[in-house]
Amino acid sequence: MSGLAPAARAGALSREGGSMTQVEGVPADKIRNVVLIGHGGTGKTALAEAMLAAGEVTGGRGGTLDFEPEERDRGHSLGLAMGSLMWRDHRLNVLDCPGSVEALGDAYPALLAAETAVFVVDATLGVQPQHEQLWEVCERLNLPRLVMLNKLDKRNAAYQSNVDALRERYGRRLAPVHMPIGVEEDFTGVIDLLHFMAVMRRDDQRVEGEVPEDRVEQANRNRELLVEAIVENDDDLLERYLEGDVPEASELAEVFARGIASGGFFPLLCGSATEQLGTRLLLDFLVQECPSPAARPATDLALDSPTALYVAKTLSDPYVGRINVLRVLSGGLRQDDELANRRTGSTVRLHGLVSLVGKEQRPVSQVGPGDIVAVTKLDDVATGDLLCANAAEVKLPAVTPPEPHFRVALRPASSRDEDKLSPALARLADEDPVLRVVRDPETSQLVLYSYGPSHVEVTLARMERKFNVAVEQVPLRLRYRETLRGQGKGKGRHVKQSGGHGQYGIAEIEVEPLAPGSDFEFEDRIVGGAIPNTYIGSVEKGIRDAMAQGILAGYPVVDVRARLYDGKYHSVDSSDMAFQMAGLLAFRDAADDAGVVLLEPVLDVSVIAPDAYMGDILGDLSGRRGRVKGTEQSRPGWTTVNAFVPESEMLTYVAELRSITSGTGTVEMSYEQHQEVPESLARKLIAEAQERTEDRRLA
Repeated sequence: MSGLAPAARAGALSREGGSMTQVEGVPADKIRNVVLIGHGGTGKTALAEAMLAAGEVTGGRGGTLDFEPEERDRGHSLGLAMGSLMWRDHRLNVLDCPGSVEALGDAYPALLAAETAVFVVDATLGVQPQHEQLWEVCERLNLPRLVMLNKLDKRNAAYQSNVDALRERYGRRLAPVHMPIGVEEDFTGVIDLLHFMAVMRRDDQRVEGEVPEDRVEQANRNRELLVEAIVENDDDLLERYLEGDVPEASELAEVFARGIASGGFFPLLCGSATEQLGTRLLLDFLVQECPSPAARPATDLALDSPTALYVAKTLSDPYVGRINVLRVLSGGLRQDDELANRRTGSTVRLHGLVSLVGKEQRPVSQVGPGDIVAVTKLDDVATGDLLCANAAEVKLPAVTPPEPHFRVALRPASSRDEDKLSPALARLADEDPVLRVVRDPETSQLVLYSYGPSHVEVTLARMERKFNVAVEQVPLRLRYRETLRGQGKGKGRHVKQSGGHGQYGIAEIEVEPLAPGSDFEFEDRIVGGAIPNTYIGSVEKGIRDAMAQGILAGYPVVDVRARLYDGKYHSVDSSDMAFQMAGLLAFRDAADDAGVVLLEPVLDVSVIAPDAYMGDILGDLSGRRGRVKGTEQSRPGWTTVNAFVPESEMLTYVAELRSITSGTGTVEMSYEQHQEVPESLARKLIAEAQERTEDRRLA
């Protein structure tokens, strides 16, 4: 607002933008990097499409940003998309983040590429879980924020109740700048609260007028909230205001942008993206009031420092290969520049600079500091990487998505898919910062970590479409263990003499359980040369082999001390292999004497959710054989529950917690220990193990 005539200030609908034919040559103070955030269904992508249409980049038909078949099938964004437009001689780079909880990982790295976060709120539903989660991350980053109350033309849309709820949630720093003239089918324009005027569009022309008489009282109340939020950012204005002197609009305008940039003020705008109501107001507001890279650099670097780039997103195309979206932190970038990847230490040459509008690529020859560009065909460059000239020293705050805790085991659908499976999953993991693919060394299963069932479904659909690789989901095998119940003795006798060179090895051992986490101890108590030193290690190896194979259900035996105290050997027929077998047989005999129990992995679980759901959460955890350690207030209205829960009970918990808490609850899980399995479950696991053994024998 500062420095602009009233008709061109934040309340204004703008003149038209212009088609973007060149992306080079825009100075940093004429760039706005904006990330759109919101729950799935709030209309973020519709808003981004409306912005691109207003800038004449697209024809306004939609489908530019949600171009993946999986997105069209499901009707919502599944990955970060971007588009650029020119507006009032400024370039706006718009990063449209997915809002689904299972696709939210893309939003986190995108925050470091923007100077402003626009939280899109559905006026028919109000604040939703993803707003809360990402608002906290923006708070930690001190990222300027504004709220766009969208869908005010829809049935059941509300304005004032949403304003009140948002202020209750985020504090008095959030205040309305715009107020609608009517809601639902009566939504026809916007009131600029600072300048106290009505702004409407008739025949695609801006029309200004007085605030309708029936809206004056409400508009005055909301303007008071706005003034209070603005003056908090200037000591002189605040002192005058407290003394009863309300500053003029021009004085407030001088503080307006400063308050936004510092995070001292969160403006609320309103509109309807699908009806193009409020879109141009938003574009004007971003250009006139929100910070540029020059005003708010992403790092401590000066913009004219040596070149440094941040990788905000990695796309995987089956034909082009990798496409990396880069934020230019400092310096500039030209075609074929060479930079060092700080993570790998390797040098990369940046061919193929392009500006993205959805999937469309527009060639670029050079880019200045503060801008966003994409580059094709970079090897071993991942989301979060820093690409720098040798002299550049760059530090960015750590912004990592929550850990994925939903796991599935995969196997190739056919032998044709086997060789292609791991490379295809690796390509998809490059594209999605949340996905993790692990080959479990114990179970030999290929395990995919994700945010939930839909996340897995989308990932596998993309893999088949993009890389022609099909997989099957198979039951996930957990890392059960076995251990001894008490002390025992055993004798292993491996004696075979059938002519020629025979086999002879006899070992006698004692075993006892150790404390959890002790693994294995072996003691040599042989006296008098009953077993030569040459074969002592062979007995130990045989015992270790027996422990690895398991006794009850084929799971490794842990936390055992074995003591070799006697045995016999033959001067001709004894061998390393004979005493390995003797050790194996001795351990099985001793374990049978001591008794064996099954152990299951137990997780240390922390569940964070609103207080209203605590009863349901505690009851659910109890039903999962959980042992609650305690609860603590994490923040006003929210409680953290800490518990130990068997891992077998938590395989689908991520999705079920969302159902219990209407999407608000989050969980963190880590391995804690193994504990004895209840007898009924142990019988089931042993029976399943016997079935697997029989199936392998028959096969």
